[in-house]
Amino acid sequence: MKPLRLTATLFILFFVCRLSAQKETVFCLPDGSGILRFGLVTANQDIWLDTDKRLATDNLLSIEGRHLDETEGYIIEVSGTALPEGAMLAWTFGGCDSPGPVHDIHPEYCKDNVFSIEGTSITVYHGKVMRLRITQLVTSKPSDIRLADGHRQESPQILFLSGKKTDAPVVASLCPIAQGEKIYFCLYKPNGKADYADYMLPDLFKKENK
Repeated sequence: MKPLRLTATLFILFFVCRLSAQKETVFCLPDGSGILRFGLVTANQDIWLDTDKRLATDNLLSIEGRHLDETEGYIIEVSGTALPEGAMLAWTFGGCDSPGPVHDIHPEYCKDNVFSIEGTSITVYHGKVMRLRITQLVTSKPSDIRLADGHRQESPQILFLSGKKTDAPVVASLCPIAQGEKIYFCLYKPNGKADYADYMLPDLFKKENK
């Protein structure tokens, strides 16, 4: 009976972990140097997923994150499961000077963040002048990615349209997402082994999902 009990226990743990990963809507690096937050915009919704708990039962989106093996970070798969036509996946990235892992992008931790946006890749330089650190975010789908005001996070659209004149810069995007479509994000600390491009992300998720 012991092998059977062990198998059953492992199955339960695996199922709980998958369920937990699907419900996660904010991802933060362990040292606080980068926070990625997701939202949803439709004809009658303009919400951050972590602040509107009703979406936990609506099953409009499935979000699964996996830790990377080669560096600190996550590979994330977002898929549309029951989306209305014209739905937009909202996301924002910033707060890279947070003192530790948090689930909110605080404007005071965005002040000295400097962003470089090149297509689907975002590099942020942050920290003290003589001790600059780098955090990278890559997404698999091109979209309108722009600088925005971290003070204006009342809703995804308000943030997206807030403008870049601010002392709390973040990056914001509204990305079309269709029913059944999968979009990938990789939030990580670059090193000699970890340097990812958009086309690599689906295979990277499969690798880390084994």
